This record gives sequence, C-alpha cells and structure tokens, in this order.
Amino acid sequence: MARNRNPHETRKKILEVSKDLFLKKGFDNTSIQDIINELGGLTKGVIYHHFESKQEILQSIIRENNQEILNYNWRGDTGLEKIQNSLMDAFSNFEQQRLVYSASIKLRSPRLLGEQYLSLFSDFLPEIRERVYEGVKDESIKTEYPEELADLIVLTLNIWIGFQISVYSVEELKRKMKFIKLSFDGLGVQLISDEMMEMIFELFDHLKGVK
Repeated sequence: MARNRNPHETRKKILEVSKDLFLKKGFDNTSIQDIINELGGLTKGVIYHHFESKQEILQSIIRENNQEILNYNWRGDTGLEKIQNSLMDAFSNFEQQRLVYSASIKLRSPRLLGEQYLSLFSDFLPEIRERVYEGVKDESIKTEYPEELADLIVLTLNIWIGFQISVYSVEELKRKMKFIKLSFDGLGVQLISDEMMEMIFELFDHLKGVK
C-alpha cells in the first residue's frame, strides 16, 4: 500500500480489512500483525497513527455500522409494520450482530457501553418515535403514550436484550423474550411476532456457535 495514500482512504482500508478478519478468524484470534499482512506494505506505525489499539478498530467498525443503520429505508404500509420490519432486518443481519456480540463479550467497558447507550437515545430513539407516531396516526398502534412506548421499545430490545445477549443462557433468553412479548401484547401493541421470536433464537444459536 502506497505511503502517500489519502489518510481517509488508509483508515477506511484498515477498517475494511480488520472487519473481514474479525468475521473470519474472530476478534481474539486476529492480531495487529494479521491486519498488517493483509494491507500490503502498510506499517504498524501507520495503523497506530489512526487507531490506539485493536479494540479501538473494532469500536470504530461498530460505530460506522451504526451509522449505516441510521440510513435505514423503512419498509411497510403502517408505522407498526415499519418497526417490525426494521427489527427483523436487524436480527437477521448476522454479520453486524456478530461484530456487536464480539464487542459485548470482549469489550464490556463502561466507555463502550456508555457510547452505545448514548447513541441509542440520540440517534435511534427519534427514528422509532417517528414510526410510533405514524402508527398512532394510521391506527396500527393504539396508545396514549407514544413517546413512552418508543422509549420502551428501545430500552427492552437494545439494552435488555442486545447489550446482555452475550451473558444469557438459552433458557434465560427465552424467558426474557416471552416476558417482553407478553408486555407489549398487554399494552395492545403486537410488536413481537412468533417469526421474530424464532429469528432471535436462531441468531442466539448462531452467535453462541461462533463465539
């Protein structure tokens, strides 16, 4: 790799190569030297010019993936359908989930978890709220508390499940998901379908299998 490569392009290439290696070999089994070997002529010093550590590389990959999610093209005829489809798409994106899972079991630091938490409420929550208000308007969602409902969706499925999935047993996950489904059903919002439940359990099996 040429030394005079544009810094932005160099950083982008490091992230692309690292992401590919993390997915193929796993985060723990990938070394900085492995990344260098795939970059053809790039020195260790150049990598550390852009990133302080392998952990920071992974964190940057996850942040960029989160930005892609923010550009999500909402599918569905109603507000509720759009939320359901977005959740199904997220749970079926095994590549993204594997990266997040890798971070959650290897980088359970206050800094990373804090960044993820703030990102949920600054970036994702406004999008979910907009879909909930759309659902109230088209009557696919019936609630007198649209903002609180949006908060609950983000809190339960991201913080309670997403952040914690690495520490659950399959029995714990099934119990949590059944309770979440019953909770939303009790609120009159059929958010969690049987298909979504099966997708989450399939994702869990996949993540545990590639740990």
